Amino acid sequence: MLWIALFLPQLPLQALRWSEPGLAVALPLAVAEQGRLLGANRAAQALGVRIGQNTATALALASQLLVLPRDPAREAACIEQLALALAALTPQLYPQEGGVLIEVQACLRLFGGLRRLLRRTRALADVAGVEVRLGCAPTALGAWLLASAPVARRRCLREPSHTRLLDRVPLPALAGLLSLRPTQWTLFESLGLRTLGALRALPREGLQRRFGPALASTLDRAYGLAPDPRPCFEPPERFELKRELLHRADSAELLSAAVAALLPALTGWLRLRWQAASVLRLHLGHDSGRTRPSATVLRLALSTPSRDPTHLALLWRERLQRQTLAAPVYELTLTLESAVAQDGQPGELLPQTGPRNNGHAVLLDRLLARLGPECVQRWQPCADHRPERAQRPLSAGTTVTALRPAAVMLARPAWLLPAPLPLASDAHGRPLHDGRALRLCSPAERIESGWFDGALVRRDYHVAEGSDHRLRWVYREQPAGGWFLHGWFG
Repeated sequence: MLWIALFLPQLPLQALRWSEPGLAVALPLAVAEQGRLLGANRAAQALGVRIGQNTATALALASQLLVLPRDPAREAACIEQLALALAALTPQLYPQEGGVLIEVQACLRLFGGLRRLLRRTRALADVAGVEVRLGCAPTALGAWLLASAPVARRRCLREPSHTRLLDRVPLPALAGLLSLRPTQWTLFESLGLRTLGALRALPREGLQRRFGPALASTLDRAYGLAPDPRPCFEPPERFELKRELLHRADSAELLSAAVAALLPALTGWLRLRWQAASVLRLHLGHDSGRTRPSATVLRLALSTPSRDPTHLALLWRERLQRQTLAAPVYELTLTLESAVAQDGQPGELLPQTGPRNNGHAVLLDRLLARLGPECVQRWQPCADHRPERAQRPLSAGTTVTALRPAAVMLARPAWLLPAPLPLASDAHGRPLHDGRALRLCSPAERIESGWFDGALVRRDYHVAEGSDHRLRWVYREQPAGGWFLHGWFG
């Protein structure tokens, strides 16, 4: 097995609610719990503030330091968003307190090796807006220790190198995994123990007697000497993700970038659920001082369900470009309203090098997002032989029921006139258009229908060519009626 650990060193700071009054990025800022700092921004670190310091010591170094309490609920939501985004790589997801573990042995070949997989993992973390440290090892606990500890090398693939790297990990890295008493940490220092290798070299019986069985069990799981079963990540039943913007957004470009940061989590949720999105909703929260306007709600209905983040980002950009904002936006919430089952794409023995033939669906979705559903229509075929009643317009999002194709494909024009245009005829009975005779290029096609609704028609249709060499669709009323122009061929 091969594990990748994503440790978030600044998670308590990155999970803050940035809309609190007076909170600015340039302000020296730290997050504390029980009198100890868990995170500090760059402005605070420039003044000498460090993670792990006592709150009183940090305030003595920087009197203007703003210390905020930790928010575990927002930290858990941040980790869940990262785990959903990583579902694009593997379904073996294991969120931890402070990061995520993923098992990637089965998908190394799919992504072209470990280096490419690590680059893609870091790219997904960057899109999610979190700072991560990556560790890679044959065991889950070993990868987590390499990612969270201050070591120079964090990757290993084989058992011997895994053991050597773990032996160099400092003992304080176990603080997040074990609940040891202060006297036990003092005992470590008095014995001169600094690394896991020195601790593991002690006799096992004395180690368990002095520190309990949990320490020895943790070491065995980290080195791969004992099994380490973990509960797999279960996605929530309903997808709804909120993102708070650091800066107020008043343009479509900024909002499109913010929505694109939420789409990896959405597509990961859809992959884990084996579904594809059909209707999405975007809730825009405005901020305009004391008079805050009501939120703007946008809906995006897809003609073809999809879980491709690139396609969804393109559609949201088209939709946001035609939206007028009542005020700047400070937060947005993406909700999945409707989804359909999708078990993946069919494979091919010889994969195509170019894009798949889905241009019609992509074009239709872009037109719907750019123009709106009221401006885009599709045609529903009807079981009626009369050309003017053979189809009816529907909204583009409506499902069209296909009719069984005819055994013989008859000539039909691309454009029908709103109403048939009467034509004159010459002395020989030929139809005239623009004062010139038309040449009939096809035998008569009799259409006789409408007896069931009181609108009986009886016509003989022909394909006719004029002097301009354009093809027309003309008919003659029967018996022995006049000529009419009904459509044009493309």
